Amino acid sequence: MFKKIFMCMFLLSAVFAGLPAEAHELLPKVLVEYMNEHPDATPEEIQAFVTNNAPEFIEKYSDKEDVVRLIRNQSTNVWDNMWDFLKLGVGHILSGADHILFVISLLLVFVSLREILKLTITFTIAHSITLILAGLGILTLSTRITEPLIALSIAYVAFTTVFLGYRQVFSSTKAKVATVFFFGLFHGLGFAGLLEEIHIPEENLVSSLFSFNIGIEIGQLVIVAIALPLILWARHKKWYPTLIKILAIIITVLGVGWAVQRVIG
Repeated sequence: MFKKIFMCMFLLSAVFAGLPAEAHELLPKVLVEYMNEHPDATPEEIQAFVTNNAPEFIEKYSDKEDVVRLIRNQSTNVWDNMWDFLKLGVGHILSGADHILFVISLLLVFVSLREILKLTITFTIAHSITLILAGLGILTLSTRITEPLIALSIAYVAFTTVFLGYRQVFSSTKAKVATVFFFGLFHGLGFAGLLEEIHIPEENLVSSLFSFNIGIEIGQLVIVAIALPLILWARHKKWYPTLIKILAIIITVLGVGWAVQRVIG
């Protein structure tokens, strides 16, 4: 059964990765604000503004006239909008090395599928809470705080899971669940940070947040579906204990390094 689930999630990730940009592609806030302030802007002025202020957006399109039409036609139906945000959620977690390494760190020392399920559900609940609160404007926290903490969470989980797993304070399921929930709250704020750059139609705010969160969950399942079979296959090998120690050291160093970079940067 699990093999079938893993295969389905892998195929699903491939489908999302290959999806082309549609005519209702999400617009950066800066472009929407520009059009609201300059409704009579010429195509040339729009192209110049996009090139200077959102080059990564215009690079998606071979025809710059498509960009102009897209920016001027901001309307989209609720289903297209939900689909866009679902894809955005999947792409965001699968393209974020810190979020991927956090999930993988939880799997390095395999205990049971039940424990993995508890930890992933806890992470889902925690980041969903702060993602929704931040998306609704109820909770805000500076990225100067959230981003270094997200990086440190990776280092903490990897190091304690592999090197301090023999200590009750780190190895008990309750301790792991509490840790994952605490750090998951900050990951949710990190997910929400992306939404600050995207124009979300007010009438579709709730459905957009819901779809974005579902997309993150799909991406999270994809990570587990790819990593877990490899861990299950390798965990009885003689070299696996050494391998996970090396991986834990690498992940810990990366996490600490990212944290320092984000503090001083």
